[in-house]
Amino acid sequence: MYLKLNLMKYFYSIIIIFSMSYSLIANTIYKYATIDEHRGCQQRLAVEGGDIAYIDVGEGQPILLIHGLPTSSWLYRHIIADLTERGYRVIAPDLLGYGASDKPQKYSLYNPEKQGDRILALMDHLNIPSWTHVMHDAGSLWSWEMMMKAPQRVSRLVILNAIAYEEGFDPPMRFKRKGWFGKFIVGMYDKKWIGKMVINSTLRSGTSKHKFTKEDKRGYWLPMQEGCNKAIYQFFTSFGDTEKRMKDYHKMFETLDMPKTIIWGAKDKFLIADIQIPMLQKAMNIKDEDVHILEDAKHFIQEEKPKEIVDIICSAR
Repeated sequence: MYLKLNLMKYFYSIIIIFSMSYSLIANTIYKYATIDEHRGCQQRLAVEGGDIAYIDVGEGQPILLIHGLPTSSWLYRHIIADLTERGYRVIAPDLLGYGASDKPQKYSLYNPEKQGDRILALMDHLNIPSWTHVMHDAGSLWSWEMMMKAPQRVSRLVILNAIAYEEGFDPPMRFKRKGWFGKFIVGMYDKKWIGKMVINSTLRSGTSKHKFTKEDKRGYWLPMQEGCNKAIYQFFTSFGDTEKRMKDYHKMFETLDMPKTIIWGAKDKFLIADIQIPMLQKAMNIKDEDVHILEDAKHFIQEEKPKEIVDIICSAR
């Protein structure tokens, strides 16, 4: 009997060790041929408002990739794969309301401050004290909020087509928070054919004749069907709040002392390089050699120029 119990303990110990080893191995492998493979590599974390899904792959210096809208970590799939191959640990979350993360009904859960808190919660959960921070589009607003509370956590800042000033920011639409029209329009985004139409139009206007596969597009419109229109509605009805908060961001810009790099699509019609970049350079004291303009790219530079972005990130350690 004693021998049998010992054998059982030994057997269960082997299973536990094997499971832990498998988890470590799985964490170094990233597959993204389909959105289902991408999601299969994600883990989940409970935060205020629900669970967020995130990628955590590779070993080495940590790099955090923050998406904007109407995107998710799927936007960074080529960059994630390349960075891990070059020896980095890459973390790429779907913020609450986007991608594979939960999409609660309460609009206030999606405000930038709460999203910034979730970024910190994720990195605390992963026990990562500091990291290279890469942000894009509305992800910059969530990142500014995070840095308002913990700027020392960011060891290097990489700015991709970000929202920093009201000038040079021309979103495709603006709605009144209490207006019925915006809620009706955005509320239709979870209908399959409308969601597809919106994503196709967004990708087309945000890139320079970039060819997307059917699966590429599916990775973007699938979250629409799952309810990410609620987070999108919050963004497009909160510009008044954002403009007021920007004054605080601008004061913070002058205090940020980590190395900074700007990478921007020259043809972006939503975030105009010629207006936003000079203002960022002056406020953050960013040298010309740390500004990289991608001449043939528009807004979604992660789709158009992923290798160039990774080359720049890796060349300025």
